[in-house]
Amino acid sequence: MPLRTLLTYLIFRHGRTLSEDIARFFPYVSDKGTPSKQAVLKRMSVLNYTVWLQIQRLFLERIYLPMKKDHVKGYLLIAIDGTFVTLPKSDVLNQCFGQRENTASKENSKNQSPPQAKVSIAYDVLNHAVLDFQVDHQNVSEIPLMFRHLEALEDILKDQKIIILADRYYGSAELFKYCEMKGYHYLIRAKSNFFKHYREKLPPNSRDDILSITMDKLWIGRIIHDYIRMYVQKHPELTVRLVKGHYEYDQEELTYCDRKKKKHIEVDAEYFTDLDPEEFDTDEIIGMYHNDRWDIETAYDTLKTQLDIEQVNSHNPISVMNEIMAKIIFFNVENLVWKESQRQLARSDCIVNNKNVIEKVHCAWFISSFCSGKFGRESVGKLIRECRRIRILIRPDRHYSRWNKFRIKIDNTRHRIDGRNNPPLKITKAGLATSNH
Repeated sequence: MPLRTLLTYLIFRHGRTLSEDIARFFPYVSDKGTPSKQAVLKRMSVLNYTVWLQIQRLFLERIYLPMKKDHVKGYLLIAIDGTFVTLPKSDVLNQCFGQRENTASKENSKNQSPPQAKVSIAYDVLNHAVLDFQVDHQNVSEIPLMFRHLEALEDILKDQKIIILADRYYGSAELFKYCEMKGYHYLIRAKSNFFKHYREKLPPNSRDDILSITMDKLWIGRIIHDYIRMYVQKHPELTVRLVKGHYEYDQEELTYCDRKKKKHIEVDAEYFTDLDPEEFDTDEIIGMYHNDRWDIETAYDTLKTQLDIEQVNSHNPISVMNEIMAKIIFFNVENLVWKESQRQLARSDCIVNNKNVIEKVHCAWFISSFCSGKFGRESVGKLIRECRRIRILIRPDRHYSRWNKFRIKIDNTRHRIDGRNNPPLKITKAGLATSNH
């Protein structure tokens, strides 16, 4: 099997079984017949998965850098976040990726948690493009993965105005000084105990303050990267802007007797940033974090629910790495089609249906054209028009409330009538209730 054919197969596979993938794919791209399942698994197990990092680099150099990009006041918004990908139960995968430990799994081997891989991506939330991805052991911390992303993207992001968006698990003085070195800006959710002694001195009712911090020798000695430590030794002062936000909302829940109950929720949130207050005011900082950063969560939802990144066909760790990374490459491909379709739509009251775009990109002519490297202008234009035709109206509260609903019995079907997955159930004192995890 030629390398180009194997790579294209891994990118575009979308069947529920290996046999289904082979039957769908190879008749359109190969004249040498359909290979056996054993042959495909063998080729997947010997393919060096670092090839996907090189393919990603080609995507950045040939497509991402030249393309016209959306900005916020001239800045690119790069969100970084991680997730866990559940893998089939296997001793080999347990050794390579690890598994969650719990009391039940220690006492009974049948109840052991499945292995999980840590997947982390750096995502341009305005232009819907994955810039870098890492797949590693589940115990690897978020901050080392973030530095891997930033170091891999240094030549791509140079001469660009960048804002790094991340949640509360990524905040560190080392990261803040790294951004200062490279000329990046950051907006990160603040932990309550971070810079605690400095925050206690601030006025209690202030929403926007500046923290002036001097890093001592003990603090500098804990910095992991040598080049950052050398920089901090020369520049120990750190200035951080602390933004405070408060919001309230009513969450409607259904009790066991289908009675509606409203629960009032109040949230106090704080954010670390180095953005100029004259350029971004307090409300803009809060809106940027909660609105723009959320797109990376949507990206993970697409990878897990629509692209089935957790659906793998082997217990071989190399094959698993190849299958996971190939799905991320496909995510970038279909997002190019979605973004162009959305740009040509020119309507603010609706968006292009991404699930329909995924189905169109999985069609036979697109796969064969991708494998051969020959796309006709008319065919691509027709594809964009077809994707643009199926759209979704934007309206508030359009989603069906799925969580914290009581069930009398366990659902026997995987999907609801509208095609969505039935949510998992949890056991409560009042009975079975739907859950978000």
